[in-house]
Amino acid sequence: MLGAPKRFRWVYALPFIHFCAYLLSLSGVVVPAFQSLAVAGGFIMLADLPISIVAYALAWKYSSLAALWILIAGTMWWYLLSRGAELLLRRFKARREAPLNKLGY
Repeated sequence: MLGAPKRFRWVYALPFIHFCAYLLSLSGVVVPAFQSLAVAGGFIMLADLPISIVAYALAWKYSSLAALWILIAGTMWWYLLSRGAELLLRRFKARREAPLNKLGY
C-alpha cells in the first residue's frame, strides 16, 4: 500500500470550490474587466453565514481583513462541513451493513 497513489477524497471538493469561487469574486474587485464577478462575493458570504458574521462586522472598517477571513475561515468551514457529512455517511453505511439480526432469530 505504500506505493499505491492516494485517490482524491471528495471532502476536499467543496472547500476547493469555495476557495476558487471567492478568489474569482475578489478578482472582480481588483480587475475592472471582471467587475461583474464581484457580486458573487456577496452570495458566498451568505452561504458562509455562521462564519461570515465576523466578516460582516469587520467589513465596515477593515474590508481586506474581512475578505481574508472569508477566504480562510470560510474554506475551513466548508472543509469541516464536508468532514461532518463524511462522518455521518460512514455511520449510516456502517449501520446499514451491520447485521439486522443480532440475537440469531
